[in-house]
Amino acid sequence: MANYSEAPSSETRDAIIAYFVNAAQAFGIPKSIGEIYGLFFATDAPLALDDVIEQLQISKGSASQGIRFLRSINALNPTYIPGDRRDHFKAETSLRRIADGLIKERIKPQLASGAEQLKAIQNQTRKTELGEYQDQLATIRTWSKKADLVLPFVSKFLGDKSKPTVI
Repeated sequence: MANYSEAPSSETRDAIIAYFVNAAQAFGIPKSIGEIYGLFFATDAPLALDDVIEQLQISKGSASQGIRFLRSINALNPTYIPGDRRDHFKAETSLRRIADGLIKERIKPQLASGAEQLKAIQNQTRKTELGEYQDQLATIRTWSKKADLVLPFVSKFLGDKSKPTVI
């Protein structure tokens, strides 16, 4: 486990960060993003970029990219600190809100890209060869349609946006 010795630490805080590192990696998201979200989640006070760099001992670029990504999927909320010009954030705790952001920013663009790739395959493939792969292409189209149908249900299943989800 990473050493977060620069900041006040506890075994519980470190375990929370490790939990989000594992969760991020399960979704193919870089470890550093899991660490950053875990730190925000485990910390009551709003944090700035400098706080993340200091407490996690990561580069400014990694911290900045991680915060940008987490903001794009609604996992961090900007928080105003009077007298401080730096941007501060707190963790979003609504699983539905984060899932909606992840679906909108990562999954839907990937599905759209896949649909475009499928069209390109169909346009580039000779008609004689297209027949050979008809079953595979039909399967891909079916998967794509099912993914488009299931994503709204996944979001709805995760609950009310206004209520924090407890795991």
